[in-house]
Amino acid sequence: MKQRTLEGIWEEIVLQGGELVGRRVRVTVLDEPVSRVTLDKALAHLISSAESLSGTLPKIDSSNATDTWSDSVDEKYRHQGFKF
Repeated sequence: MKQRTLEGIWEEIVLQGGELVGRRVRVTVLDEPVSRVTLDKALAHLISSAESLSGTLPKIDSSNATDTWSDSVDEKYRHQGFKF
């Protein structure tokens, strides 16, 4: 019998057992293929952490924050020579 390679899951290889009786064999167990993980499963721990943090941020007076941001933008463009 010439050398041949059988590949498959164990149950498929066992079906070839009758042809291999009395023969020397070598069995190599192949690595399992890497399963693809969906993005939501891969990031589940981050999503969970983010959800536990929601509502824990300090309250910011939005009118003041907007004014401060607007003032900063105005000042930046005034330095560049723009007039408002």
